[in-house]
Amino acid sequence: MSSLRDHLRFLYQRTLVLPRISRTYKALSTAETFSRIYATHAWGTDGRQGFSSGNGSRGAIAEEYCSWLTAFIREKGFRSVADLGCGDFYVGSRVVEETGIEYVGIDIVPDVIAHHARSFVRKGIRFQCLDIVKDRLPSADFCMIRQVFQHLSNAEITAALSNLSQYPFALISEHVPVKPRSLNRDQSHGPQVRSTCGSGVYLDRPPFCREILGEWEIRVDAVSLIRSVLIRGSRFNNELEADV
Repeated sequence: MSSLRDHLRFLYQRTLVLPRISRTYKALSTAETFSRIYATHAWGTDGRQGFSSGNGSRGAIAEEYCSWLTAFIREKGFRSVADLGCGDFYVGSRVVEETGIEYVGIDIVPDVIAHHARSFVRKGIRFQCLDIVKDRLPSADFCMIRQVFQHLSNAEITAALSNLSQYPFALISEHVPVKPRSLNRDQSHGPQVRSTCGSGVYLDRPPFCREILGEWEIRVDAVSLIRSVLIRGSRFNNELEADV
């Protein structure tokens, strides 16, 4: 019975919900899209700052991710990070607090960056309003992109990957199904995610085909997980790569 309900839910999402969402946001630019998402609280709200990046930034799974990321940064000896798509800064703030790493948060939504610049900037922490798909990005030992690509089209993901060449390494984390129905199913940018229709972003598979230096998984529930992969930019440290 549960498998039948899951199948019907899948069909409902794929044939009715996702096309409606896609029509709503397809004509908007990425900046307009994510500004609207935050303005309409499409991912929920946070009483302290009036906006939220969604369930992926809160709760036990986010805490487990923060603990894992903190250990990863310490193990690799990274001293600076660019958080591309920093959102509500909850995960970023926890990592900075635990590691003391030099941090720059990047987001495309001006109101989000303005809030963070008022509330969080201190020595070693800064924020910039940039489009990770096309703008020149600040340098760091590595960049992290957490559950951002799942909201972009395949063409936008490809462009963003090409824009990471100044980073020796990029750590990219995505919420994906345990048993995907398809890989890298294309969609227009928006609040929706591929996992709703049984797909996900897999950078080591077509059309991206990036070499994966390391892979880690955190189980979310019976049907989904957070998959993190490490890829390299145009420059890379052979010693670190061999140790991954």
